[in-house]
Amino acid sequence: MTLPTTLMIALIAATLAPAQTPLPSATGATAPANPRVRHIIGLETVERNAGGLLSVQDGALEFKSGKAGNKVPVSAIDDIFIGTETTQGGGKTGRVIKTAAMAAPYESGKALTILMRTKVDILTVSFHDAGGALHGAIFALPIGQAEPLRAQLIQAGAHASPADKPVNGGSRP
Repeated sequence: MTLPTTLMIALIAATLAPAQTPLPSATGATAPANPRVRHIIGLETVERNAGGLLSVQDGALEFKSGKAGNKVPVSAIDDIFIGTETTQGGGKTGRVIKTAAMAAPYESGKALTILMRTKVDILTVSFHDAGGALHGAIFALPIGQAEPLRAQLIQAGAHASPADKPVNGGSRP
């Protein structure tokens, strides 16, 4: 690689390094009470992909994003699903890095896009409204935050099917 390409990769890696946080399980810390999440889709009064705070309080799952907000009564929740997804993050910074990756010589830009990948937990809540209509809301949470929030919802009285057991990779019955 040429010196400018190597320098660009090193600068971007150094920029991203302070933004990474250790996993809660690695530090022994518990989940924060109000994790900062992204509302993907499903709530009527909140825009798609809006960032905000998600909490369980006063018998409701509450999402607040600026002036907008929405509450789903815990008693109206029919099921809760969690999963993990790998996303390409970064917002405006991500777009700049993707552009720099395309301009990098000898396909060296592929390393830049790998640096922008991050894992998130996906929380899907199935609920019904006062009229009995079925709805669903999907949220992207920081990694390791969906399971504690699911447990908190169940403890508050939400209905949920049993959690799926992890599949062993190499074992066969």
